[in-house]
Amino acid sequence: MLDLNLETVAWQTFNFLVLFAALYFVLFRPTMARVRETAEAQRQRELRLEQSIAEAEKLRKELERRLASAEEEADGIVGSARDQAEVERATLISVARGEVERVLAEAHVDAYRVKEQALAEFRDELLSTVLDVAGLTIGRVAPDSLHDELVQQLCDTVWDMGQSDMRRVELLRQSLGDRTPTVVVRSAQPLTNEQQGLIARTFAALADRNVNIELAVEPPLGLGLEVRLGDVVLDNTIAGRFDVLRGTVVNALKERLPDG
Repeated sequence: MLDLNLETVAWQTFNFLVLFAALYFVLFRPTMARVRETAEAQRQRELRLEQSIAEAEKLRKELERRLASAEEEADGIVGSARDQAEVERATLISVARGEVERVLAEAHVDAYRVKEQALAEFRDELLSTVLDVAGLTIGRVAPDSLHDELVQQLCDTVWDMGQSDMRRVELLRQSLGDRTPTVVVRSAQPLTNEQQGLIARTFAALADRNVNIELAVEPPLGLGLEVRLGDVVLDNTIAGRFDVLRGTVVNALKERLPDG
């Protein structure tokens, strides 16, 4: 029978609620505030565009009034001058209508672009918020063993590289020159001494020399770690896996938040 420690479950539940509240006030509310600011800025731009369209319409009416006046003047011309006046009138009408249509078309295009830009910004904000919250939540509630497994998987990948892709390994070693390389490690959680030793041994074998370890703990990665040695970057983090899925998520958001 599964032995549940109710006190532990209650404590974990309390921690999760505290984390959720912190994420809501620190991350989600500011993000939604920026989204509202973006929407307000879009509304202001649309108002300005509407004013431009109104001004263009006013210009059109003024041109039509002038054309009507020109037509009355043309009626007063007699003889051979009447034909010339008719040609000039037709030319003026064509130019005026073309200018008005151009101004209106540009105004509508600008309005569409402003709307598209605001929608794209909203999608990006929403996607970033969802991924950040998901990564932090997973990092908080997942067992330590899952983080340990991701660390071991990354080290296994390096050893596999030494067996299956020696050309890449040789190119890396040549690029390091004679210096003692530094392995830059970004970990979602603090690493134990054993894990640091494992990483040092693994990448020393990859570089075929001693290496220095530069470690930074970055909880937004969720779980796992990212390691950089020279131009080789290995990412085995929850955040990295979310980035791989970002394209799929963006397409899903476009389907659920259609244009217009």
